[in-house]
Amino acid sequence: MKKLVSIAVLFAVCAVPAFGCDKPAAPASIPDGKKATKEEMLAAKKEVDTFKQNMDAYVSCEKNSNKVESAQAELVSIADRFNAQIRVFKART
Repeated sequence: MKKLVSIAVLFAVCAVPAFGCDKPAAPASIPDGKKATKEEMLAAKKEVDTFKQNMDAYVSCEKNSNKVESAQAELVSIADRFNAQIRVFKART
């Protein structure tokens, strides 16, 4: 019985990292810097920051190099789009 419990515990411990690598969803949208309010831009910043933190955790967990590269490219793309809208917003205000 002890051996069976030990095996079950070992399996559970080893399985947790495999299930923990869930790729986070990108923010649904980035506000248009020409029209967005300061509150909308701040809310978008929080979403992008959370996405970055979650993506960093995913990248450190994921072992497949193709998935890691794809995730990093997606993160850069989201950050670039957000930063472009921040520049538009700041130029307008």
